[in-house]
Amino acid sequence: MVEEPAAASPRISRKALLEALAALVLLALAFAGIAASDVSAAGTQSYWTLITLIFALASFAVDWQHSGPDFRGSRSAVRLGLHWAGVFAAVQIVYFFIASGRLANADTGLVNGLILALGTFLCGVHVSWRLMVLGLALGLATGAVAYVEQYLWVLLGLALLAVVALLLGTRLTRRTIA
Repeated sequence: MVEEPAAASPRISRKALLEALAALVLLALAFAGIAASDVSAAGTQSYWTLITLIFALASFAVDWQHSGPDFRGSRSAVRLGLHWAGVFAAVQIVYFFIASGRLANADTGLVNGLILALGTFLCGVHVSWRLMVLGLALGLATGAVAYVEQYLWVLLGLALLAVVALLLGTRLTRRTIA
């Protein structure tokens, strides 16, 4: 007797919900940095440094979790470490430009948001599509902030769209694998 493979459950898994929640928290932290930089750019350097570190640690966790037995340990860690060191350096250069008077304080959040978005998206190219979605959502939100004065609702809407994309993507990839 040949057994039929089990049909994919129509429900979203607990793991997918946790990943979407983590993405939402990361987006909220980045959005808070953009908003805080709009108010006071001088006091946000340590915050953006911390956010960069949190995004880097999240990418290491995603790489480790989704690579499974293919996780290459130190080789992957070195590659990701160098990637995020570049993102960290770019964020620090923004503050150097501000200190030297080459960049306006009001633009700090937008520039750092864009750097973090690009870093996250490119990390996703090599690690997991989930990070690409996160980077894309952050980049779109940063661009939206540049055009919309009352941007809190735009950021919330884009964050929710990113979470929905993560949940749907997880569901679709699970169905194609099963």
